[in-house]
Amino acid sequence: MNSLFMNPNIQMQTLRYRFSPSILILFFCTLCLLNTNCKKAEQSPDPSVLPYFSGKDFDPVWMENPENDKNLKKVPDSFELTEHTGKQIFPNDWAPSEHLVVFFYATCRGICPLITRNLIEIEPNFSEFPNLKIFSISIHSKEDTVPVLQNYRKTYQIKNPNWSFFIGKETEIENFAKETCGAEMEGFSVERGKYEFVHTENIFLFDKNRYLRGIYRAKGTGDIQRLVEDLKKLRQKTN
Repeated sequence: MNSLFMNPNIQMQTLRYRFSPSILILFFCTLCLLNTNCKKAEQSPDPSVLPYFSGKDFDPVWMENPENDKNLKKVPDSFELTEHTGKQIFPNDWAPSEHLVVFFYATCRGICPLITRNLIEIEPNFSEFPNLKIFSISIHSKEDTVPVLQNYRKTYQIKNPNWSFFIGKETEIENFAKETCGAEMEGFSVERGKYEFVHTENIFLFDKNRYLRGIYRAKGTGDIQRLVEDLKKLRQKTN
């Protein structure tokens, strides 16, 4: 039999060595240091600053250096779109403006016209933000060609040069809507006769660095004042 278990003195000496106070103190100090390093970039909630959103649950977080957190919701570097003018738009083209993003499709007979008209009505609320961009992104890019987008814009008499309509690869747009914006919804499409990913009634606010900073309802005007106040917070933080 092992001599360690036969000799109680040796056993006790070994245990005292393994769990000596100095080793325990060092162990707990290391744990505290690791925990501090993990949390040091994250700050306490600050009502004067808009949060970022992190992870699959879109947890709100406050931090000084968002570029160090890869879990934050941000426009992907590979996300490419085609504007109603035919111009290609790349992620770097989003800077240096804040953006409001909505999803739609031109043949929609339900919520799309309602959201578009509501955006037209609330446009005056954004007069103090002349560089603010509005991106209406089609989820049916195969049908919504550039001429279709141009006609849609003409139908609603949209004059704002900062309000653009876009198409792109449908899989990339769907992933962007679901993974970056949290717009994971499915419904029955009357036009296509099947269940599929559909757009939401929400407006998504992205800052100058393409990070998601707010989500608002486009129906009605209840959330619009909050959106205006949040834009002011972003401007105060960056100016």
